[in-house]
Amino acid sequence: MNWRKYITVVLAGWVTCGWVNHTFAQEKRVDEPTVVAVLRDFESGGPRPGPAIVQWSWTAKQKAAAGEYSQVAVVDGSPFGQRCLKMTIGPDLPWGRMAMYRAMLIGPDYLPPQADAVRMRVKVVSGRFELTVGGPTVYFGHSDVHAAPQVVEPTADGEWQTLVFSLNEDLMRNFRRARFGKESPVISYVRWIQEPLGLVILRQSEGEILIDQIELISLGQGKAYPQFDDVQVKRVGLIADFEKPEELADAFTFFQDPIDLTGEPKVARPTWPPPTVQRVAEGKDGGFSLEMSQKGTEEVAFAGLKVEGVEGANAIAMTIRAEHPEAMKELAVDLVAYVTPTGEPIDWQRFAPPLAWQKQEKIAYTYYLSQQAMRGTSYGFYHARRAIPNGQWQRVVIPLADFQCAYGQGDAEAMFRRQLPLESSKIIALGFIPPYRQRSGVTRLLIDDVAFVNVPADGQSLRSFWQHADVSKVILEGMKEDAYGGVRQRRSP
Repeated sequence: MNWRKYITVVLAGWVTCGWVNHTFAQEKRVDEPTVVAVLRDFESGGPRPGPAIVQWSWTAKQKAAAGEYSQVAVVDGSPFGQRCLKMTIGPDLPWGRMAMYRAMLIGPDYLPPQADAVRMRVKVVSGRFELTVGGPTVYFGHSDVHAAPQVVEPTADGEWQTLVFSLNEDLMRNFRRARFGKESPVISYVRWIQEPLGLVILRQSEGEILIDQIELISLGQGKAYPQFDDVQVKRVGLIADFEKPEELADAFTFFQDPIDLTGEPKVARPTWPPPTVQRVAEGKDGGFSLEMSQKGTEEVAFAGLKVEGVEGANAIAMTIRAEHPEAMKELAVDLVAYVTPTGEPIDWQRFAPPLAWQKQEKIAYTYYLSQQAMRGTSYGFYHARRAIPNGQWQRVVIPLADFQCAYGQGDAEAMFRRQLPLESSKIIALGFIPPYRQRSGVTRLLIDDVAFVNVPADGQSLRSFWQHADVSKVILEGMKEDAYGGVRQRRSP
């Protein structure tokens, strides 16, 4: 098959009380697919599939009988190696009101921006299957995102089929914990993946299917993080280098989830304590840096740095070191840029907790920035993500074009609704968090020499994660949800 061609890109995400579908059409040239990674070949390595599908909401009796409803095993019989996955789904699988089940984990919990699609080979031995891939995304994002489902049945010649699931286009999501992203005009998965990529079956699936050679592929939509030579990076203005003790006063912690501040001081969950923030004598080239230490968590608890915006910058540069006790080659860092329509700072003290809370250093955040707390304030925030080598200093340059607006309200609502580009003059704070994938231990971030800079502007090359070229062409389509995580048939455009 010749993949180098002009195609019509149709983009989806679904919006009512349940799953959302966005349709977006444009002509786009897609390069010849290249394999970013082989996720599963079932020959060796990777997590072993469970013997059967088990749903947490089932009764104890149903869980005990899981092997009677489905079987999942690695077997011989692949023409692409020796082994493949065999999945058998019986007619009595207890769906209840659920519309989809995760059959197994197939991939990582962090994806590089050039990961545009998942490609897999399948052979339906009997029955009919409706498959997708996806899973949970960041807490301030979309809750759960999946690729457009595909239906496969036995072929007349009994041959294997190749399925390609786009991770950028024709995506669907629900509203399980959406909050900030509930009314977003766009859906992101690669940018906001939070837990391992899963292979998912939909309710209409029944029979026996073989699955093999699951690959992460690039179609030329997302691009590797841009790299710049030192001579290409022109400093516009220093944000902080932490050489002065008073610069620590601009650092703070903040919590984005709702919490009742009228009661006794507490953390919303035991796993959501504030990060620790301090100035330490561990700069990149001597001197000082800002240390932020935090166990990986769902994206509600950040360490932040107040910023005075400047005109004319198109990127943010910083020297950063990320350390984690486990043998992870790369550590992900989520960054948020808080903005106001004019660039004027908000009344920060308005969002400070009561004095009784402030005395509880291990419980209280500096500020609580939930939607409820900030009602009536015009502000928004943009998101970017980067991968940092574990334990190594690195100069990171993040073009503002690679940030995507995750929320906006009041006079900043247009930034969100129209996905307006991030402007350096409107930034009032930067937030940092080690995402959920790093929950097994504390991530220690050392941040030094943060600055507004200019880099050579070359249109889309400043973006790594794929973004909509024209959000005004996104069409919201409704779908009816019948349960937690459930969805009925998609309505036609």
